[in-house]
Amino acid sequence: MLRSKKLLTVLVVIFTFSFFLQSIVTASDNEGIDKNIHGYALVEPVNVYASTSREAPILKSYDYNHPLVYQPYSSDWYIVEVIVNGNRYKGYINKDDVGNISEAQSVKGITLNNTNVYSSTSIDSPVLNNYEKGSIIEYRSYDTDWYMVTVNDNDKEYTGYIPTNNVETITNKPIEGEIGVIESTKVYSNPSLDANIIKSYQAGQLLSYRTFTKNWYEVKVYINGEAQTGYIFKNDVNKVLEGYAAKNPTIVYSDTSENSNILKVYKKGKLLAYRPYNSNWLMATVIVNGTNQTGYIPTSDVSTYAPSIQSTALKSPTYVYSKTSRKSLVLKSYKKGDILNLTHYDDNWYQATVNVNGKKETGYIDVNDVMVIPVTKDPGYNIPILMYHQIGDNPHPNEYGRYVTEQNFKEQMEYLKAAGYTPINFDEIENIKNIQKPIIITFDDGFEDNIVAYDILKDLRDETYNPKATFFIIGSRMDENNYLSLEQIKEISSSGIISIQAHTMTHPFFNDGENAGNIDLVKEIKEIKLLLEDITGKKVSAIAYPYGSYNNTVMNEVKKYYDFAVTTKPGIANTNNNHYELQRVRVSFSTTLEEFKKLIDK
Repeated sequence: MLRSKKLLTVLVVIFTFSFFLQSIVTASDNEGIDKNIHGYALVEPVNVYASTSREAPILKSYDYNHPLVYQPYSSDWYIVEVIVNGNRYKGYINKDDVGNISEAQSVKGITLNNTNVYSSTSIDSPVLNNYEKGSIIEYRSYDTDWYMVTVNDNDKEYTGYIPTNNVETITNKPIEGEIGVIESTKVYSNPSLDANIIKSYQAGQLLSYRTFTKNWYEVKVYINGEAQTGYIFKNDVNKVLEGYAAKNPTIVYSDTSENSNILKVYKKGKLLAYRPYNSNWLMATVIVNGTNQTGYIPTSDVSTYAPSIQSTALKSPTYVYSKTSRKSLVLKSYKKGDILNLTHYDDNWYQATVNVNGKKETGYIDVNDVMVIPVTKDPGYNIPILMYHQIGDNPHPNEYGRYVTEQNFKEQMEYLKAAGYTPINFDEIENIKNIQKPIIITFDDGFEDNIVAYDILKDLRDETYNPKATFFIIGSRMDENNYLSLEQIKEISSSGIISIQAHTMTHPFFNDGENAGNIDLVKEIKEIKLLLEDITGKKVSAIAYPYGSYNNTVMNEVKKYYDFAVTTKPGIANTNNNHYELQRVRVSFSTTLEEFKKLIDK
């Protein structure tokens, strides 16, 4: 028995030690990884990354002054264990973000209540100063319970102390984005719910923002035409909204790209919950293999209105009930085979409008009592519309999404020729059924380096191949430094290779919630068309929305003057798509030839 206990003890020790070894992520040439270091978050926030890169996914974040335990990993990184959703992960902290508390730099924050500055780390000590709730002050770490501040009195500086729970630190790494508004979202003059309300927004709007603290966003608003900084409480935005799947199927993607993985598929009419993400995408939580995952739905694929469906009655009689219950009052009945126009209500019921004694009533039909009549649709013709911006070999890494190298572009164009693609202009779409493998090549903004693309296409032209491309030009930037000149535009337009089309007059952001009313749509949409037609002597029939931003007002104005409009929404365009919301295929600096082939061959 004693021997068995000893054996069991040995096994437990071995198992524990082996589990400990497995929990440590090791790498070659890393020293001292078994030594714990006790430090503090010296910036706001300190992020724990999934790998040794600030571009990697963030596993967890810590507030300024938070005590941390980590281990050496490399010259620039520490390794740390974090728990996320009950699971343990190894993550990485940049060495610049943490350290000894005495090394902490001053930061700014907002007071969460009326805050006293004490002469020592005790609330019983004399008060040196006082700040109102919502004040922005500067301080630095002292210990886990106190921050140290400098107080000026009669031109003399004194060191004082404030409790750490009295302030919220402003992030030193603000993130910009768009937020969805609930009804009604208030903008405050200071980051405090007690501050003055300087503006309000209604449900459904998207606002550009910068993160300010963990509980506040900073936004720019216009009051009587004057720009002013305001603050929105995070709980007032990005609320869960509801809508119906408007396409069949409606797809939830793993990323904001229709080329990304498909997480989930819903039938048309399914009631969905989601949050605003940006002007083109919604964010939704879906369950995949029993695990919650974040996915993305194109905004155009959902609707706040229940979609209509045509169905046929399966029973004789098929009842319309007054409520979503077979025990409720029957409003009307139909014979088997009758055609019914319904709308989705939920997973179990359709909604119907019926006449009862000359009065319209809303009723409900069990989904099992009818059969949806499938709609046959012309599949249309696919047209990959390639989206480029600039050509260059050494862009800044932040610009990789806008650039393509000269060599890569040349190889891509040579592939199109060899693979039998026919580059066309927008005005040739009406004849697309007679064109073999049509494709449209577009460049946005009208940069001068686009001449490189023109030269490459010109060199590919021969008796059997006539390459074409479309340059979307910003009217106000012609003849400016780094942009095409008037003479260059005339020359390439007359070549028969380049079609000059519109990219507005000044490149505005049409979805700017604050400034949209000040945008001259006639100038941006109509006058640029007339200007370019005057320069080239050719029809301008297509426009590219700046930043991919547009709305119904803009689209309705575009429809007055153009036959086509392109977005930045990713995907292959189809002739059955709305001609004023055409998708494009973005080609970037990192796109390999094999990736390029896959992007357009879908």
